[in-house]
Amino acid sequence: MTPLNQDLSELKQKAVFFFDLDGTIYIGDQLFDGILELIDILKKQGKRFFFLSNNSSKSTNDYLLKLKRFGLKVSREEIILSQHPTIDYLHKNSFKKIYLLGTSSLRQEFIEEGFILTDENPEIIILAFDQELTYDRLKKASLFLQKGLPYIATHLDNRCPVENGYIPDAGGIAALLYKTTERMPMVFGKPSKEMLLFKLEQLNLARETAVMIGDRLYTDIKMGNSAGITTCCVLSGETNLEMIQQSGEFKPDFIIDGIWTIRDLFR
Repeated sequence: MTPLNQDLSELKQKAVFFFDLDGTIYIGDQLFDGILELIDILKKQGKRFFFLSNNSSKSTNDYLLKLKRFGLKVSREEIILSQHPTIDYLHKNSFKKIYLLGTSSLRQEFIEEGFILTDENPEIIILAFDQELTYDRLKKASLFLQKGLPYIATHLDNRCPVENGYIPDAGGIAALLYKTTERMPMVFGKPSKEMLLFKLEQLNLARETAVMIGDRLYTDIKMGNSAGITTCCVLSGETNLEMIQQSGEFKPDFIIDGIWTIRDLFR
């Protein structure tokens, strides 16, 4: 299968569109061609859409601001981030004092959610995409892990696409800590199917009405596959055709060059 010989008409029948962000809607500060027009078309046709990201380096508010700078007028309810199920888990299990490996932006969101961020006697360790990581933070996390404290992660993406390549993501930090402690975290966010299913349940919509569009086989496509919804892989981010052909586990239903292909489909 190549991006050039598919009948994409099935996508026009979908009622709910789940879009990955990094590598699908944009890379870094570059918004891909076609997304503004596509969202406008979906709104006019009464379609629902949601933006998903495992990238927990930014708070929900910062994501809203970034999308608005791109000209995308979206609500808080239309953004689903990996820290959301993580925060929900912490509340449900009455964790209060946490040791968080995360950026200043994310730390502020956890504080606003009522958590106490501490490096003295925390109840649990949370690993996020910490782009402000220091060796001191790693050292403290390693020592806490060796004490047997609970350990969770917002996500475990191996790498994050940027304009000129890739940078280490939370999965790389987790791998480094594993080398020291031989412990891996319980993971929230993609590829957990709950990131999709809870929203479909809220909207009272069947899985057959939805499509997951993303650039990573082991998160976006795996999540869609396990949730039982249609998947579409874009080649504008991490995945290329060779990777799809060699993947024996996660296969998308559709492959397209980029989001502009769907824009052209709806025109």
